[in-house]
Amino acid sequence: MSKFVSVTVFGAANVDITGYTKSTLIYKDANIGTMKTTAGGVGRNIAENLINLDFDVQFISIFGDDPLSEFLIKDSKNKKLSIDRSLFLKNASASTFIAIMDEHNDLALGISAMSLFDELDNKLFINHLPNKLNSEYTVLETNFSTEILQAIIEKYPEQKFVLDTVSGKKSLRALPVLKNLHILKTNLLEAEMMSGMEIKTEKNLYDMVRYFIKQGVNKVFITLGKDGVIYGEHDIIDKQPSIASKVVNTIGAGDSFVAGLVYADSEAYSIDRMAQFGMASAAVTVQHHEAVSPVLSRKRISDLIRLKNE
Repeated sequence: MSKFVSVTVFGAANVDITGYTKSTLIYKDANIGTMKTTAGGVGRNIAENLINLDFDVQFISIFGDDPLSEFLIKDSKNKKLSIDRSLFLKNASASTFIAIMDEHNDLALGISAMSLFDELDNKLFINHLPNKLNSEYTVLETNFSTEILQAIIEKYPEQKFVLDTVSGKKSLRALPVLKNLHILKTNLLEAEMMSGMEIKTEKNLYDMVRYFIKQGVNKVFITLGKDGVIYGEHDIIDKQPSIASKVVNTIGAGDSFVAGLVYADSEAYSIDRMAQFGMASAAVTVQHHEAVSPVLSRKRISDLIRLKNE
């Protein structure tokens, strides 16, 4: 069972500062609302979600030594997230992400300040990589450069690699490693940028999935927001609608989707069931103010899928 499976996650840890408006968001004005500061980052969120799903997780990231970095390190320890193999830099500031949510609790504007990763000496991080990974899956995300992604894949060829493309521009960093991926999770914008395809018809969506399969990806999942997900492997391509839920915060939905995919794949479920687990995991997450829902669990996901299918 997957609770005995180990996962290594390479990715970013950020401090998320999220603002919620009390009424319709007005641009170029001071909106009345509330603010919340939490630990975030795509890789860190995926790692915490996997812990909540009972995986043994090793998180490898980069941390500074300022007060916000200390906040992230303390939060990791409190959540029993192993970060021992991470790179700890002196005189460096934590990465931060500021999110402004609209009246529907969807992201209206985000500013990412990630000089800790953007200005990273790639060789320094590559030389810091552990000699061996005691895991079956390795999750990657594109806050790391193409050079680092390639180095990780070359160093640990026995791993099942799962990749989240993070954002449009950063998704292009994944192009040289597509052929090495067991699972690719991306969204429509990122998939369009990577493939060079423009989606105008339903057929275009299916063609896009075929494109990634031809690049060598074993299992492809392209999330479509409120329209669900399109996915495929080999000669199977299909779509599923989103799972209805009360939306409080959409920021961590994609990260939990990835965790749900790893969970389902580790149980050797079909790709259709994998898509269900990804959607259910995201549906649980968007109902919580933080990017990682503390109530995410195997039982919660399974119960939600059962209710949906009744």
